[in-house]
Amino acid sequence: MSNYKFLKLIISFLILVSSSIKAYAITENQYLVINKLINDENIDKAFSDLKLIQNDEAKLSARSQILIGKIYLALEQPAKAFTFFEKATFTSVSTDDLAYAGMSMSAIKLGNLLDAKKYAEKALTENPDLVEAKLALGLVFADYGQIKKAEVHFKKAILASHNSLMSVRAYASSKLRQGSLKEARNIITNALQEQKSDAATTDLLGKIFWIEGNIKEAVRLRSEASDMFRKSGNILRAEQIVSWLNTAALPKVNGIRKSERIEKEKIEKKKIENKPNSPQPKLALPKRATLKPETRPEEIFVDKNKPTYTGSGVILNDGKWIVTNRHVIEDSKYIVVRNGLGKVREVESVEVPADENIDLALLKLKKPFPSNYSLSTDDIKKPKPGEQIYMMGYPMSSILGRYNPSISQGIVSKTSGFGEITGQFQITAKMNKGNSGGPIFNDKGQIIGISVGKLDKSEILKTDGFIPEDVNVGISGQVVRNFLNMPIKANINEYGKYDASQIYEHMRPSVVFIVCQ
Repeated sequence: MSNYKFLKLIISFLILVSSSIKAYAITENQYLVINKLINDENIDKAFSDLKLIQNDEAKLSARSQILIGKIYLALEQPAKAFTFFEKATFTSVSTDDLAYAGMSMSAIKLGNLLDAKKYAEKALTENPDLVEAKLALGLVFADYGQIKKAEVHFKKAILASHNSLMSVRAYASSKLRQGSLKEARNIITNALQEQKSDAATTDLLGKIFWIEGNIKEAVRLRSEASDMFRKSGNILRAEQIVSWLNTAALPKVNGIRKSERIEKEKIEKKKIENKPNSPQPKLALPKRATLKPETRPEEIFVDKNKPTYTGSGVILNDGKWIVTNRHVIEDSKYIVVRNGLGKVREVESVEVPADENIDLALLKLKKPFPSNYSLSTDDIKKPKPGEQIYMMGYPMSSILGRYNPSISQGIVSKTSGFGEITGQFQITAKMNKGNSGGPIFNDKGQIIGISVGKLDKSEILKTDGFIPEDVNVGISGQVVRNFLNMPIKANINEYGKYDASQIYEHMRPSVVFIVCQ
């Protein structure tokens, strides 16, 4: 079920219960059961059980309002979630701690860190043991770049929840957002030494292994997670993983042996061609300074009464420009960006291509970023089939944070889009909501395209008979160069290759989080 259809069901449910005059209090045990379903990512079951308990003749109790708020958070609707948490504070004082914690999580997703910190502290004043409030403070300090403080609150949440895997996932996801894959993996594996894994945790661990390049272990874990989701009644999540296995993972597994054989043949050939003891010159990496992030990122100020839309982009032209997707900023009256080091700039003007089918936009800043934050337009290149790629941006920013960009890797699987659309190319890297407009790098640190996160997967299902999972689309570097009126230049220098950690370290200053209202 799509988020849109699911939201329509919630709205219908709310209309029915709002017309009643009878109040009905959901019990604490019922609340805990449904809350666990939400934490386990079984949103459909949580909503259907809540609807059954509340029934069509009952007004929404405070606990029901809190649960609906949590469902809206899971569906990436933080403004609506905040409204229900706030209403709960007027319905009953007995649940103020839960309501304030929910308001804090909503504020984090809306980018209002000061409000988030205030509400989390109010929740802890009401209930010093509340796990959600401790997690909220962990997320706030992680966004501020105060990693040690964040870790203190994450560890307190894990302790207070008796090693709840939801708290473990939040802590691991925070490390994942910082690019610390090994630490994220260790957090989960250490927790699983003392308790049995659930579906959501098994799936997250599989995703970490996939990013690290351990394909076989990633496939094993995510297959196991799919079976666990199916047994728990979460058919949607189970089928999403099956689709990923069929379209991205298994073909790659089948290609591992072939790749290993080809690589072995290349090594043997080089041994024959090269003279003994004649070392080959090592290609130098492009020169780019390593810049440290701000200890405390600059605040992004938005009107919390207006809807907020987010995306990603990349800094060009000596810090004066941001390139992103047209659909990220379309119809926006106010646009602000923050780069991976924590610096904020406002957008002065926007330019888009005359052709409405080209999903690109050029943002011109009121005040440029420092020139050493910028990438060179000379390093925008065409994608090549099979080349290693790294996609950076701010996917699921409301969940994983907006200060540190994330990175995922894959290959260029095809140099045309779905339906053989020219000017686009297909990649195997994972793409989520919020990746739109972010840069796609090759292993030389060159920009080969811009991520596109606005795909009509239902239409692809109708025409091609499957839902693409981890096979996503970018706009080709050639199209980007044409939009900027800059022809592709031939390579003059042959550079060495970056690994994932080097790409993240060197490109982080150039990747921006975009907020629109």
